Amino acid sequence: MAASDTFSVFVIEPIGDLVGGWSAFVTFQILERFKIIGEYVAALDNFRIGEIYDVGDTKERKPSAWNMELGARIIDSVELAVRYGGSEDGEADFFPESHYGAVLNWGFFENTNLALEYLHNKYEDDARTVDMLTAQLAVEF
Repeated sequence: MAASDTFSVFVIEPIGDLVGGWSAFVTFQILERFKIIGEYVAALDNFRIGEIYDVGDTKERKPSAWNMELGARIIDSVELAVRYGGSEDGEADFFPESHYGAVLNWGFFENTNLALEYLHNKYEDDARTVDMLTAQLAVEF
């Protein structure tokens, strides 16, 4: 699990034993207008003290994260989606304990989208909160 995508940057010490992980992803589409997405990912075992996040960490960690999204196509070229999710054992500064947000996606040309997203992250022990606003222009070719 420590070698997966962006999680690998949180590995501090060489991992003594490999820690496996599992994930589940479910999508439902209703009336070709609404979409519900649910996902969950978790470690199967604990990481040893100091292997991830911070060498001075005094806890074994078994990180997990989940996310739920509900999207609706308002008109053919405009979609609105909301999301809610969170994590456990994400440490105070790394993965948010909870997050929620919304995105508005506008396909104004074929294969060209403009998305505006707001995301609010709250971290473990109320260490901090982060509000993000993102604009993305995507052209597919």
